[in-house]
Amino acid sequence: MQSSKNVILYALTALSSLVLSCAHGLPELNPYKEASSAPGVEWKPSEKELVESFKLEELPAIPEDMKSESGSLVLSQLVDVALVNNPTTQVAWEDARAAAAAWAESRGLYYPNIGGTVKYAYAKGGGSSTGTDPYQEQYGNVGLTLNYLLFDFGGREAQVDAARLALINANWNQNQAIQNVLQAVAVSFYNYIGSKALVIADEASLEDAQTSLDAARLRLEAGVGTLPDVLQAQAQLAQIELDLVDARGNVEIDRGLLATSVGWPANTRFDVNGDLNELPVTAISDNVDNLIALSMKNRPDLAAVQATVRQREALVWKAKSQFFPEISATAQLVRWWVNPQGDGNEYFTNYLVGLQLQVPIFQGFQIINSVRKASAQLEAARAALELQEQIVINQVWNAYYTFTTAVQSLSAANSLVASAQESYNASLARFKAGVGDIVELLNAQATLAQARAEQVQAKTDIFTSYADLINAIGTDLPTPGMPQDLSPAEEGGINQDD
Repeated sequence: MQSSKNVILYALTALSSLVLSCAHGLPELNPYKEASSAPGVEWKPSEKELVESFKLEELPAIPEDMKSESGSLVLSQLVDVALVNNPTTQVAWEDARAAAAAWAESRGLYYPNIGGTVKYAYAKGGGSSTGTDPYQEQYGNVGLTLNYLLFDFGGREAQVDAARLALINANWNQNQAIQNVLQAVAVSFYNYIGSKALVIADEASLEDAQTSLDAARLRLEAGVGTLPDVLQAQAQLAQIELDLVDARGNVEIDRGLLATSVGWPANTRFDVNGDLNELPVTAISDNVDNLIALSMKNRPDLAAVQATVRQREALVWKAKSQFFPEISATAQLVRWWVNPQGDGNEYFTNYLVGLQLQVPIFQGFQIINSVRKASAQLEAARAALELQEQIVINQVWNAYYTFTTAVQSLSAANSLVASAQESYNASLARFKAGVGDIVELLNAQATLAQARAEQVQAKTDIFTSYADLINAIGTDLPTPGMPQDLSPAEEGGINQDD
């Protein structure tokens, strides 16, 4: 007997140790060990978690049919790729598909709910210890149940309509996402071209700086110049070289931004074919008020917010419908089978058909507060619509005047380049003739370099602000022609060949 007790005690001790050791590793009992041990100590993932955490999505690359042209891609090709590759359009499309499925799901309220049940049981009991005769039996049933909402004072319809309007919202948001991608690609495309044009302008300025330096050295060698003149010219040359380095770096940065807007990794190797000379300066014929009115009828994001207002109106009625009773129908068919001990199988069927009227009496003020919440959300949606209207008007206004300002700035920049070039040529001639000084020459050279940069920036701004204006309006511009307050042809403005 004592030996049996020792065995039992030993077994209980071993079992307790096993339970405690297992429990020590349960996160329910010691969750802190799954985090870092201190604020300044990095969390160390397991090897498995490290692998799982960096299973990333494979990024798209240049399509095979475009690789032969990857060194001279045009804007239309990049736009086509962006509409497929850019995650923004993918997210918006999937959101719209999810909203469509949610609408279809809500329409299930118009159909009856039919369910089936199958049940089997075996029972055994009784015996001498209870003073009753032992028994055993088997029984089961197969049944169908139908429930159907007949009438709820418009609550069901309001819920379905709210889901439909959520789909409309998502569809408009997808349209806006597409327009945003088009704008982003166009802006990045022309910023990239502008960066390349600025490199060309800086290279021309570098040649001018080298010419000035050579002239200063010739004068020094001829004994009519000074060493400080040469040093100033060298300093100017070094500054332009530094600007050129920055400009070339910006080219690579802008190429990475363009690749990202298309949906490619920033390190994708490609180049584009385009210039800044085919200016869209004849693209606008309407004044800004007409363009604002056009945007009020075409901006997808404005329509999306308006759909939200209608959705909130439907949800207000859905909340109010809870004050009214619901009428529903129910039906049930159950086929029973019983096999008592010693007897044969017995079968019988139950039928149930009924109507139910459910009347809300008191739910702890939940209904009234749900109406208040829905009404407040409706007013918030209406305020958001007003805000969106103001945003759209402001965007069209800013984009319009940014575009027209860029057009006028280019006209001024062209004149500045022409006069700065003449001034530099005259100063260089005077310096070589020994009449002018180095300060005059370097000032003229710096003015010319700045004028070239401003000319490139003005051309870039025309293209990017044009893309912004198209995006702000939400559609193509109506008809060709200059804005009413601009007439470059009459005012000696932009030449398309500039």
